[in-house]
Amino acid sequence: MAINWARVFNRLWEVINPPDQTAPTYFSGSRFIGVVRQIDPYFPDYTQYIDQRKAANKRTSRKDYFYDILINLPEVQRVSLVHRILDTVQQYAPDQVGETRDELGGLAAVPPARISGTAWNSERLNRYEEIESRITAGNYEAAVTLAYTSLEGCLKAFLRECCPELKIPEDVVDLAKIVRSHLRDSIDRYPDEALAMLTHIAHMIDRTRNRFSESHFDEEADRWLAARRARR
Repeated sequence: MAINWARVFNRLWEVINPPDQTAPTYFSGSRFIGVVRQIDPYFPDYTQYIDQRKAANKRTSRKDYFYDILINLPEVQRVSLVHRILDTVQQYAPDQVGETRDELGGLAAVPPARISGTAWNSERLNRYEEIESRITAGNYEAAVTLAYTSLEGCLKAFLRECCPELKIPEDVVDLAKIVRSHLRDSIDRYPDEALAMLTHIAHMIDRTRNRFSESHFDEEADRWLAARRARR
């Protein structure tokens, strides 16, 4: 289902443009562009961008250029930008934020979790939120690739923290097996079915990424896996 970006923006604008400009949900131009630059570090800063618009005789009202910035981003980055802004104001306007996320549709409506900065390579792991953006944009192969990277990084981070003496393998299935074994030995009365999910997920992502299972899914293994994730 295609995203109606005009509707998404109008809902977002209601959240970030309260009558009281001292409200925590209010986004000035520099604050908005600051979030954009988290996604694209080479985007012009506030002064540069406004100067560019003036030179091009474009309107410099916040609503006009907020929309122009959003709509000119690649769709994956649009989804990421909206999520990042909504994450910032979630606690202050939960109902409006929820409605805006719903406007995105599907799993994109689920707010992404953030990984602690103390985790190994947390910046890389936090990119996992892009999986949902790529699914929303229909880029299933890229979603599967990032899912593999995120799972690999997460399992390695766990082992580096909990089992620093181990030689850590590179293969994601081997990683999952070691993590499962560690959890089984260290947690009493934990269901084997839940632990088995670690290796099931690792196998599924690994096989899909390497297209070993295309014959079962009419050469659309990546789309099938992305759809499975979206339904969970």
